[in-house]
Amino acid sequence: MMMKRLVMMILAGGLVATGPLGCSDTPDDPQIEDEQDADADPDAGEEDAGDEDASEDDAGEPDAEDPDADAEDPIEQAAMPLRVKVLNKAGLPVEGAEVRHGEEVLLSDGAGEVLLGAPEEAERFLAQVQAEGYAPSSLDYPVRQAEEGAEAHAIVRLLPLGPAQVFNHDAEAVISRGRVRVRLPANSLIDGEGNPVTGEVEATIASLDPTTEDARFMPGPLIGLPEGGGAETPILSVMMADISFWQDGEKLQLAEGQLARVEFVIPEALEAYEAGDAIEFWHFDLSQARWVQEGECAVAEAGSQLLAECDASHFSWWNADKPVSLRNCVNITVVDADTGEPIPGAILQGEGLDFEGAMVGSGLTDADGQACMDFLLDGTLNVGAYHADYLYQAGGPVTVSGSDVSATCAGDGQGQCVEVTVELLDRGTCLSGEVLDGDDAPVEGATVFAVYDGAVGAQFFSAVSDSEGGYCIEVPLDAELELSALDGQGQVASGVASTVGAAAAECGEEGCAEADALVLGSGETACLQSSVSLNGWTTPAPGVPVYVYSSYPARSCDPGMDDPFTWGPVVAHTVTDAMGNWALNVPMSLAGMVYVSVGSCHSGLGAQCLNQDRIMPVQLEEIPGSIDSGRCQQTHPSPLDEQCLSE
Repeated sequence: MMMKRLVMMILAGGLVATGPLGCSDTPDDPQIEDEQDADADPDAGEEDAGDEDASEDDAGEPDAEDPDADAEDPIEQAAMPLRVKVLNKAGLPVEGAEVRHGEEVLLSDGAGEVLLGAPEEAERFLAQVQAEGYAPSSLDYPVRQAEEGAEAHAIVRLLPLGPAQVFNHDAEAVISRGRVRVRLPANSLIDGEGNPVTGEVEATIASLDPTTEDARFMPGPLIGLPEGGGAETPILSVMMADISFWQDGEKLQLAEGQLARVEFVIPEALEAYEAGDAIEFWHFDLSQARWVQEGECAVAEAGSQLLAECDASHFSWWNADKPVSLRNCVNITVVDADTGEPIPGAILQGEGLDFEGAMVGSGLTDADGQACMDFLLDGTLNVGAYHADYLYQAGGPVTVSGSDVSATCAGDGQGQCVEVTVELLDRGTCLSGEVLDGDDAPVEGATVFAVYDGAVGAQFFSAVSDSEGGYCIEVPLDAELELSALDGQGQVASGVASTVGAAAAECGEEGCAEADALVLGSGETACLQSSVSLNGWTTPAPGVPVYVYSSYPARSCDPGMDDPFTWGPVVAHTVTDAMGNWALNVPMSLAGMVYVSVGSCHSGLGAQCLNQDRIMPVQLEEIPGSIDSGRCQQTHPSPLDEQCLSE
């Protein structure tokens, strides 16, 4: 069987390296020591007086000209390169993400990976991460030294932009999504060349409520640069969002002197605020991977809710936060569960269990497998670790409890850091099964995903089915798994499996846990629908091809590259009906970001007959639906040139 393991996990944790672990080569058994001494000197007990005198004089003193033969050469160390995985909300790789690291710009591969070389004489890996259809993000990790050849590992998770909202910019507009509302003055936007913008504009809001949503999708560490200067400070998030405006695929900005009102609904879990309070307002600077304070938000009542009302001078990630001064800390050592050896280059995640808001950062273990994490004073933290060479964390997350005595990784405060050890396992068990079509025939080449909720969140393992439809995946022991299979043509299957009670085993050995057959076409679906129009939205466009992709498609009309099925993984496709409408069932297992491409290459007009807007990123909601049963999710209509309907 063909087997490929893909481990995808999540990241957070504010970390700095701690000191080295001690070790000793001294024998524990004195008898062994005596035997070693005798073996080393065959003439022992037969020395003459001169030899004995010399031995007494030299006892316990090393010979400067005869260094200890047992001494080991020091291990040569070098700065570890950083292997970065870029993942979407479902934990799947984002291919083609742009990672800007210094003067270098890299694109993530099919596994969502890039490898960053250690910057010369730099203390940090600092990079910007952007991908079509996602809010921008960053990475900020310390450069760590370890034995030459070792790699450090990191994960960046991208938050989808969300559905585009179309409005007429010639009038004042109010755009809302979730707990975020933006009030935009008419004709206040400019394009990249500074020209005023009029007419139809799209807005996207990618919001993040740290009390209920995964704070690991934030664009970078919660470290702030206070207004007016001063030292960096950790901050505690109340609410945040990436706010963007677009026209014809180009990002727009506020004109100089214009302000937009941003309103955050303060989560109910944050009980410390009342009307009349002020909360600091921060925007995220991608180039520094830091939040920069820009004024304050006023807390106001709105019915039964509290709002943080803020004025933004530009559009980017914005955050209502408060600085945090008193903290606890934990020293973490990550080791191999079987050998006890330290693991350098592992990332750590700290998940607060009783925090009001979010306070997370990022970091890597050093050559001794050590790192330090700050967390909220008197808080409780779950600590998890990940390294790509290991399968999962033994025993799940480690729970750490703080105290009312402050202590930080930097040595501030009167207390001491808590000490914990995290163990990683590189062996679990194996799960085998088969993928079948609707006629119970084996399906070759289907990708099978096993989803496991591990110590650092959702973890994905994958394999590809062989010619007999069989697959085998290495997975953790005592795990409940959600399974899905995708054939690349829109057919999906889903199921569940368990390794509780299974024995340790590897693929190719006996004793693998068995999963029920995954039958394509049996998976639950969601539904998308929209329309295509000509002549400025007035005339329906029938017979236009529509394709839905699970990752961003590389569209091209070059000879040999003009087949939409070669642009990326197609999960569903159709053509518009006589009224220009279309609807598609899409596998619910893809809930998250999918991409809609409208049109096809034209013999005379070429790529001009692909939808004129950028490829539409669509946030596929986890709502069951189908063309037959209804509950289809509406997406933005697409315009098309009338000439594209004739060859």
